[in-house]
Amino acid sequence: MAHPGAGVREGDAREELERLRDEARGCTRCDLADGRTQVVFGVGSPSADLMFVGEGPGRDEDLQGEPFVGRSGKLLDLLMRQEIGVERDECYIANVVMCLTADGLVQLGDGSWEHIGALVRRRYGGTVRSVDACGRIVERRVVGWHASPLGSRRIFRLTYRGAGGIGAAHSAVDATGDHRVLTEQGWTPVERLGPGARIATGHGLSPVARDVLVGSLLAGGCVRVSGAGVEIVQRPGGHGYARFKASLLAELGAFVEPGAQMKAASGEGLAEAGLGRASTVVRLPARSTGALQTLVEDFCGARGSHVPDWVAGELTPRALAVWVCDGGRRRAGGSRYPVTEISTCAWGVHDLDVLVASLRRLGLPGEVTRGRVELEPLVARRLARTIAPYVPEPMRHTLPADIASALPFTPGLFGDRLPVTHYDEAIVEALHCGSPGGTVYCIDVEGTHNFVTAGGVVHNCRPPGNRDPLPAEIDACRPYLERQIELVAPKVVVTLGNFATKTLLETTEGIRRVRGHAYPFRGVHLVPTYHPAAALRGGGVVVAEMRADFVRAKSLLRGSR
Repeated sequence: MAHPGAGVREGDAREELERLRDEARGCTRCDLADGRTQVVFGVGSPSADLMFVGEGPGRDEDLQGEPFVGRSGKLLDLLMRQEIGVERDECYIANVVMCLTADGLVQLGDGSWEHIGALVRRRYGGTVRSVDACGRIVERRVVGWHASPLGSRRIFRLTYRGAGGIGAAHSAVDATGDHRVLTEQGWTPVERLGPGARIATGHGLSPVARDVLVGSLLAGGCVRVSGAGVEIVQRPGGHGYARFKASLLAELGAFVEPGAQMKAASGEGLAEAGLGRASTVVRLPARSTGALQTLVEDFCGARGSHVPDWVAGELTPRALAVWVCDGGRRRAGGSRYPVTEISTCAWGVHDLDVLVASLRRLGLPGEVTRGRVELEPLVARRLARTIAPYVPEPMRHTLPADIASALPFTPGLFGDRLPVTHYDEAIVEALHCGSPGGTVYCIDVEGTHNFVTAGGVVHNCRPPGNRDPLPAEIDACRPYLERQIELVAPKVVVTLGNFATKTLLETTEGIRRVRGHAYPFRGVHLVPTYHPAAALRGGGVVVAEMRADFVRAKSLLRGSR
């Protein structure tokens, strides 16, 4: 079945096909790179007279890295042998589309860590941490396990700025450059992460915990940060409110420590906030997530205490309620209702401008007076109505009686307890190129198709089930297919199924209308027929039509000699 004199050129063609295969392994031109285990490149004789072109790899093909190795492949081998008289290794078989992997530490559903290689080897079927479409950190089941050759792909070390907050042993992951990581702009290959790119860390704060922390930090003197963690100081006698806060911060291991004494350095700030030196403390024992670390640094960074500019656009009524409960007070004014002041003792001029802007966005215009944000009586009433549903029983006495009665505390407003992934600045280091003997690993995760690693959130190998290739995916893989056809230079090409036929014939007609004939294609013959999978589904009639098409291909081969 080989060309006359093919041996002269076969070595060069084989070498070029291997180079093309290596190039395809690193391809990230389309979203199939998110889902594959390994590239399913063409196989067979580089000097074959007969070439088969399929549509795209199924699960069996994806796992083994070779086209047509499942039930469809067995039928194809049978028809080749019976109707044409050739074996697989005498032909060349390729796909319209070809389809990666990474390794490192993965966070399991219970929060522990394990190397992905161990998960794959024992086919771990439990849960891992994952990120859903809303950015929430959830548990999802592992449904697939893959190991594939590293080949010539480059290895990169991926981490992020605050990764040290989750422990030095779990602060990075080594991944192939073509593996995709979740960024604020979507899924991006590791090797394409540019300066300043922010990646999903897979760790974060729930919306409730974030609002409680923001409100407490805005109260200025109520929060103390140390290497051991964060302390939130409450008013004397505020043990019930402290317990409420600790329950909202349970994901951070918060607990109440009554009668704690604040250090003298914090005494002046506490006095300004109306707090005594002996106060109830909500203690967060360690800054255990990068999200908490980043939030604290935003307020208490290298340039001292300050209000970050983002507060003006992100302050929520719930965070405002915490801020007012921690640092608000009423004083007698010149009208029926008292003026409300919110403590801003820790903040400078720019900080106060940010705070006023944040209140104005919520419909609460205020003015800065004596270093505090002051709200006139009618605005103060509006403030009370805004925060009343968020104010728990231990603090209801701070509200006007009529508003407290009309707008009771609503516990359901504190129900969003699932952490949302935090994004942090990526740090990428190129390590080395792979070796043909190296192995890398990946897993499939049910539903979300991603999982949390020590270096960020990465996409899994292949979504459950197979689907038709999209036009963009066909276009992305077409240069590889066309180069394979050029190097093999077959005399007859048999297209298997709709997509392969439409792609090469550049037609919109379905396979049922175009099969049964031969077509000129780049100086040779093209014979379209059904995909073997369609024959398995369609039964004897479809198989008989495939046999006829294979006989036609055999006749064309004989006539071209």
